[in-house]
Amino acid sequence: MAKDYAVKFYKSAAWQRARDLCLDRSCWICERCLEEFRDHKRSMEHVNLADVVHHRKYITPRNIGLSSITLSQDNLEALCDEHHNREHHGTPQRYGFDAEGNIICRE
Repeated sequence: MAKDYAVKFYKSAAWQRARDLCLDRSCWICERCLEEFRDHKRSMEHVNLADVVHHRKYITPRNIGLSSITLSQDNLEALCDEHHNREHHGTPQRYGFDAEGNIICRE
């Protein structure tokens, strides 16, 4: 959920364009899952689709007006929920869902 100071930004057409470009650039594949696959740390069947666009350098009240932070493709990363949660909350969720909606254990 967006912080109060960022709600207007995340509803903007500029953000929607930047977000869509980032997801299209990555073919809607999580960039970190793909990196782990390339490093032989994840099988291809466990490479997730991206559903979040993450700011590598976090948005703050001080930099929300800087397009070099908020809209630059160099600062954006397409991530799955697992990697986005890991980035912001540390440990990944123990359970999740597979492509058919079945509960899976992610240990």
